Amino acid sequence: MSRLLLLIAIAAVGYYLYRSLRRPKAPPPRQVHAEDAVRCAYCGVHLPASEAIRVGTHPYCSEAHRKLAGAAQQRDDAD
Repeated sequence: MSRLLLLIAIAAVGYYLYRSLRRPKAPPPRQVHAEDAVRCAYCGVHLPASEAIRVGTHPYCSEAHRKLAGAAQQRDDAD
């Protein structure tokens, strides 16, 4: 009886080792490329630098905000 229990224990350990060796390894973590964020000079929203529309040193989130900022600056210059 004790030999049977020993045989079952050896088989269980062997099966566990076999399964752990066959288990696929975890894939390496993906490298995430972080990008700098800039703030829209008109509305203040933050967006990736690659998506910003730049006029000089001023980044804008859209063409509409670039135009609105230009119109506001012209209006301020006229006053």
